[in-house]
Amino acid sequence: MNAVLRFRRRIRRADRRTAGAVGIGNVVLLTTLLALAIGVLPGFEVRTGAQESAVEGAAARIFGCWLAGGLVLFAVLGTVRALLVHLATMLAPPALLILILASRM
Repeated sequence: MNAVLRFRRRIRRADRRTAGAVGIGNVVLLTTLLALAIGVLPGFEVRTGAQESAVEGAAARIFGCWLAGGLVLFAVLGTVRALLVHLATMLAPPALLILILASRM
């Protein structure tokens, strides 16, 4: 039991560094998913409506699983900063993109 407590303390001390890495990783992931969803990545060019739906569905599943997995992982580890950074970087960019696109309609 003592080893588990020491491990948890080590993880919590690294929370600040972890939060920075989480933020950078999330932004890279979201950029990649956006490029995938709009068909910019080589090998994922969309040619038909069915392919477009499949690619968008895959991107949405990856986004949802990454969001939920990160929330569960950081909550279990007790890394509050990393949890908040993960939540902010996963939800703010898509929300801003939707607002920008909606304002142009």
